[in-house]
Amino acid sequence: MEKTPKSLRLHIGIFGRTNVGKSSFLNYITHQDIAITSPIPGTTTDVVEKPMELLPIGPVVFLDTAGIDDSSALGSQRLLKTQAVFERADVFVVVATANEWTPFEDEICAEAAKVGAGCLVVVNKIDINAPSKRFSALCAGQNRPVMSCSCLDDASRGLCIDEFKSHIARIMPEGSKEAPPLISDLIAPGAIVVCVVPIDLQAPRGRLIMPQVQTIRETLDCDATAIVVKEREYAHLLGRLGVK
Repeated sequence: MEKTPKSLRLHIGIFGRTNVGKSSFLNYITHQDIAITSPIPGTTTDVVEKPMELLPIGPVVFLDTAGIDDSSALGSQRLLKTQAVFERADVFVVVATANEWTPFEDEICAEAAKVGAGCLVVVNKIDINAPSKRFSALCAGQNRPVMSCSCLDDASRGLCIDEFKSHIARIMPEGSKEAPPLISDLIAPGAIVVCVVPIDLQAPRGRLIMPQVQTIRETLDCDATAIVVKEREYAHLLGRLGVK
């Protein structure tokens, strides 16, 4: 799973205003120090990417972005990188602080709807301020799921992670759990699949490349038989098979 290409991973974008705790939330959920955190606004500059396996969802890549309200000297450049993630994210995680819902949060949620991505609101820093009923209603607009947390609460980390994964599983786009088939839509149980694998100077020493391994595995998952040969042995093999 760790070697799954990024293009086949569920992309989870983490968005919000500066200093709402986006990077702290990423570290909290992954239980790793991935992103630099600081009380100074604008700490996150480039998009931070973290591929990992999020069970039971599968391989994902988190995209931690700069604050969408960044007004610093480099804010416009950071904003362009954040906007580029709008096009990549399958799921939008909107991190906000209690009782502070602004047009920036509305903008992020609107972008999620525009690209057809799932949207989850995370109310952070509840150890400082508890969300009001009015604020909670704003967060849950358009039937968005909402969860609350404090990234300083290690005792509740497990429950928070479980709740996060449950929400992601519900709002992720249909079919995003599965990679597109390579050959499973072409073969039936009991079939014989001949995989012609060139072994030359460009071939990696001691291993096969991922598409080759995926093809063999997909063949086995279909209850078919995989035979692997080099191109020079292909004709000889066909003569020995006795079947077309």
